[in-house]
Amino acid sequence: MKKTSCAVKLHYVLLVVTLSIMISCSFRNVFGDINDFMNLNSSTDCVTPSVILENGANATSTVYENNTNAKISIDATSTQSTYNYSLDIVNKNASLWEVRLEYFDYTNISRVNTTIILHNNSTLSEQITISGGSINQSNNYYDLTSDTSIHIGIMNLVENSSEGTTILNAHLRIKTPDTTTYTLYIITFEFA
Repeated sequence: MKKTSCAVKLHYVLLVVTLSIMISCSFRNVFGDINDFMNLNSSTDCVTPSVILENGANATSTVYENNTNAKISIDATSTQSTYNYSLDIVNKNASLWEVRLEYFDYTNISRVNTTIILHNNSTLSEQITISGGSINQSNNYYDLTSDTSIHIGIMNLVENSSEGTTILNAHLRIKTPDTTTYTLYIITFEFA
């Protein structure tokens, strides 16, 4: 019996010593100095995008953030109207790009009927059609040749109801032909 009680006492003594060491270590202060530092400098500059957005001649657009996002605002009325130059898409270099519009969100869409197109004054491509509360998109790419501009047009815009505002959010998908790599710009269409 005596050997067992010595072993138990030794066990308690070791436990108390271990806890004392752990507690005393947790209350220690740590001090240090900075002996070295690293200065980070970027070796690259911000690059202007090859394709940019610019305000169209119809004065219906606002271009944001490095010319890569825009909002087109038009007052829809019961009289059918067309805005051929709502927003310009400009190729700033010698590369060929393919572009198309793809909607991703909308509100109060049954309020208007319209067709949104891409054109260069001689050819056009219907991109998004809003009619009777439904949206259809073509998914056809339109060529943006080197150092040129194309335009977003709003064709035959007419309101069905004067209640509220219609919002259509779309991506302008920009890609090099025969590749799957692309860039997306956000364009918001607001029909009040």
